[in-house]
Amino acid sequence: MEDRPRGVSIRRRISILMDVWERMLQEWEKGGLTRERAIEILKEVYGRERIKPLKGAANPPDLFEKELASLYVVGKYGMGLESDYPELFDKVFHDEIRYEEAIKILLTEKPSTARMKVETLLGGSFDENTIARMLRLKLAEVYFGFSSQDSLKNLLKRLSEAFPEYKEMASKYARFYIAFKIADDIQKGEVRDRLTKEATKQALALEFSWLGRKVLPDDTYIRVIAEDVFKLNNRALDSILPKSKGRKGKRREERRIQPQEK
Repeated sequence: MEDRPRGVSIRRRISILMDVWERMLQEWEKGGLTRERAIEILKEVYGRERIKPLKGAANPPDLFEKELASLYVVGKYGMGLESDYPELFDKVFHDEIRYEEAIKILLTEKPSTARMKVETLLGGSFDENTIARMLRLKLAEVYFGFSSQDSLKNLLKRLSEAFPEYKEMASKYARFYIAFKIADDIQKGEVRDRLTKEATKQALALEFSWLGRKVLPDDTYIRVIAEDVFKLNNRALDSILPKSKGRKGKRREERRIQPQEK
C-alpha cells in the first residue's frame, strides 16, 4: 500500500495560530501587545512547532511580518475576535485591514475607479511589495477556507485591469498559487501520483489561462513548497514529484520567482 505523505495540515496550522492568539490576548490584557511583539510571538511559536509561514521558495527577512496575514484571517474569520477586540486589530493589524479594504475595492469597483481609490487608500506605499502582501491576504483566506479560488482568480483579473503594468506580477502570483495548491493537495492525499498531479496542474493553469502559459509551475518549484511549507519528504512524495535540486538549485529558483512571494 502506497504511503500517504504526512505533513502540516490546515487543522494543525489553525491550532498553532490559535495558540499564538492565546498568548497575544494574554499580553493584550496586560497592556503590552504591539505589532512587533505579535511578530515575535508568531516566530517563537512557529519555531517551537517547527513549521514555516505560508510562502513560496524564497525566505525574505520580513517573512514573519507577512505571516501576520494568516494570523489576521484566522483571528477574524475563524475565531470571531475582531468584534471583541477592535482596538487590538486596529493596533496590530492596521496594514492587513487596509489590504482587505483594497481587495474589496478591486473586486467591486470599475477598473478606473478602483485604481484611484486603491492608490488613495494605500498612498505612497503602493508598489509590488504592497500588492504581494495584499494577494497574500487573499491566499490566506482561500487556504483556510474563508474565501474561494474564484475570488483569488477574480482579484488577479481585476488587479490586471486596474493596474495593467502589474499584469506580469499577477501571472507570477498565479504560478505560485498553482504550485502551492498542488503541494497542499498532495499533503491532503488528493494528489497521489504523477498523472493526477499533471492533470491538476493543467486544470489549474486553465483557470488562469488569460494570464498566459507562464502560470505553469515546474515540478521542482512545487517540490520546494511541498518540502518547506507542508513538510513532505517521503517515498510517496518521490513518486509524485522529482527530487529537489538541493540548496544550490533552490537558490537559483528563488532568484527566478522572487517577485510573487514578497
